[in-house]
Amino acid sequence: MQAVAAKRMEVTIDSLAKELEEARLIAIAEKQAAAAVSATMGKAKLFGFGVENKRISGPGGGAIPVEIDLSKVSNEQLDALEALFGKIAGGSGGDDDGDPSGEAEAGG
Repeated sequence: MQAVAAKRMEVTIDSLAKELEEARLIAIAEKQAAAAVSATMGKAKLFGFGVENKRISGPGGGAIPVEIDLSKVSNEQLDALEALFGKIAGGSGGDDDGDPSGEAEAGG
């Protein structure tokens, strides 16, 4: 009996969309613009439209620092990563990022 009751109360995206469309049509018929817009926005959110985009940044508004240990990655995996992302100059992420040879200039 509980399974039958649970099935009756099952809520799906389709059932919610149907309810919102019915509410929207009633709102339009009653000339309730705000209610119609609200139902339309509810449907948009339900289907992933109208979602706010947020920009996330790291310290000082820059990139988010990420540390990745590639020391145990096979050459085949490194080749695959390189094919996807291209070669990364410097490799160490240190002060020599602009020097593809990995050797920083000596002196000052």
